[in-house]
Amino acid sequence: MKELVTYFKTRKSALNLILEKAPESYTVENFHELRVEIKKMKALFELTAFCNRNFKPRKTFKPYSVIFKQAGRVREHQLQQTILEEQPCFNLLKKYPNQLKKLETKEIQKFFLLANKRLTKKLKEKYPIIIDFLAKTGKKKVNRYRNRMRKVIKKLIRKDIFKKNEMHHFRKRLKVYQYNEKIFPIDPSRKLISTQTVLSDMLGEWHDYEVAILHLKKTIPFYKTNSKERKHLKTIKAVVSLKRELLFHKINATLPCNALV
Repeated sequence: MKELVTYFKTRKSALNLILEKAPESYTVENFHELRVEIKKMKALFELTAFCNRNFKPRKTFKPYSVIFKQAGRVREHQLQQTILEEQPCFNLLKKYPNQLKKLETKEIQKFFLLANKRLTKKLKEKYPIIIDFLAKTGKKKVNRYRNRMRKVIKKLIRKDIFKKNEMHHFRKRLKVYQYNEKIFPIDPSRKLISTQTVLSDMLGEWHDYEVAILHLKKTIPFYKTNSKERKHLKTIKAVVSLKRELLFHKINATLPCNALV
């Protein structure tokens, strides 16, 4: 299918552009963009596997997975820094910001050990195989996949309320749906209403808070002998937890207003 091939070529070009950057020129945005591009690839592989039984999505995604996970570890520290800087007690912290920066630097070094020319070559070797599968993918099967995904999202989005352990799963499924729908021209009769982007953004923000709180839970016990630092970190954790809880209720309040039209 021509649209799939064109989309894939656009994605691989964007990904290669990031991977071929010099390590010293990498920015916070580059790590985020890299993960987004790989997520789009993974979503496309899911679609392709649905349409082609011989396509192996896990095997194909494996080399991407290595750098995706490591870039995720870098992003966790970057997001932690961003979220902490927004909190009122951040300027009172003395040791933790430096510790966080050191951890980020360590993960960045690991990333560039993995994201080398050898990996780039391995990815490029797979490109012709992927393109061949995409070119042979039929429109009917693609439409069948899109209809199936639409039903899944419709069912999820019409829930009266989400439990906290369901939020991340819904966010991932919504993202896959959104990424793959952007491959094709917009059909006004078959799209999520305009608030889908707002909902997706809120789910992303909620997940960022989740990650930040988990990180703080692991970190706070290491400051037993530093009562001031520990106190400030606990205050920040309480504030972030409150923001997460408020956002959780806001997301659930939004759900009944969302439907497929």
